[in-house]
Amino acid sequence: MSNTTALMQMTEFADDGAIVRITTHKLFEHESMLLVEELRAYFDQSGRNLIAVNFEKVEFISSAALGAMVSINTELAKRGGRLVVCHLNAEAMQVIKLTKLDKLIPAEKDEKKAQKRLQK
Repeated sequence: MSNTTALMQMTEFADDGAIVRITTHKLFEHESMLLVEELRAYFDQSGRNLIAVNFEKVEFISSAALGAMVSINTELAKRGGRLVVCHLNAEAMQVIKLTKLDKLIPAEKDEKKAQKRLQK
């Protein structure tokens, strides 16, 4: 099943997984807050809790967007779920490693690897 909102397009897999593709090119504070709201609504509606977020189309990720991913990760953990990010650009990946967010939120190169990691 596929679902689309203003900032993302979701494709579901297995019983409780979903790939979330961010469709905007820049994630500033405003977009980050909307993203959290849309993801929460999606979790509540679908019951899915294994989420891979694909940043392939995103050229700029603000610190607010990174904070949003931490918030989503925390919410998913409370629901017994997990978050994996994928297709981060080199700059975003460097920031995630410098801040050690990669210890909290795993990052994979592509959707296939992210999905595989969630299904372990």
